[in-house]
Amino acid sequence: MKRYILTLLAALFLLVNGVYAQTTSYDSKKGDLGISVTFNPASLAYSMSCQPAPGDFAGEYISDLAGNPKQMFILAQDPLAALRLKYYTTDKSALRFGFGFNGSVVKYREYVQDDLAVALNPESQNKVTDAITSRLNSLSLSVGWEGKVGSPKIKFVYGFDLLYALAGGRMVFDYGNAMTDLNHVPSSMPMTTPKGTLDDFKSKLGIDYARPVERYNSGYIHGLGVQADAGLEFFVAPKIALGVSMTFTPLMVTFQPKTYATYEGFSANTGKVEQVTDVVSPGSCALLYGTQNLGCRIALTYYL
Repeated sequence: MKRYILTLLAALFLLVNGVYAQTTSYDSKKGDLGISVTFNPASLAYSMSCQPAPGDFAGEYISDLAGNPKQMFILAQDPLAALRLKYYTTDKSALRFGFGFNGSVVKYREYVQDDLAVALNPESQNKVTDAITSRLNSLSLSVGWEGKVGSPKIKFVYGFDLLYALAGGRMVFDYGNAMTDLNHVPSSMPMTTPKGTLDDFKSKLGIDYARPVERYNSGYIHGLGVQADAGLEFFVAPKIALGVSMTFTPLMVTFQPKTYATYEGFSANTGKVEQVTDVVSPGSCALLYGTQNLGCRIALTYYL
């Protein structure tokens, strides 16, 4: 990922260098207001990585992710898309405010045997589809300071922000073969098949086999951190600037609520298919630091 970002930055630097002589010059003044729309492609890639990989057992993935800072690192990303305002308190520095949104909806699908068709005809090759839909979304608010140095045509821009982020997610499982009184162990994709029996369910409810139906948090995940960035800005038209900068959040504290998972299984005690909701994680907090969330922000700004 970092190699991808560095390559993108190098390409953008060459672009800036090539159009430098053609850019329109403009110097910000005290009292100016800038409105920016930003995009950070690295954030989308990070959001996509917070999903179960094909072949992974989803039950273990749920358990591992619930107590792992990897899930909460989505909070520390620069927003995929954001609206930013900045007000110049001097000719070379400004206060800035941002509102952003990150998110991903991933639907993984896989063919499995059609149990009903095989029951009617053992030679049947019919298939049905299992699917897992994973949704992760976050909102972020930021307030910070920005400085710039350089010529009227091209400037080096740097700054930092105090970032607050709010996130939530849900994973839903949709099976092609229903669990019934006659089919206690329906064919399901490998990643939803437990490795061994679920002893807790067996001892309490007489369920030998269960598969996940849903995973969710009892509330929102919160994060508070410090974000920094540095890059270049050049003007493509009067008062319209294109900017590119490296971004990262070196430090963040996050708080995650309880995580639950709902399973379904045939209970020998009741003679019915039952759903059981279990606590996967009692809630956790994390101190995130480092450069795993390195990003590349592209901004288009209009100065009033």
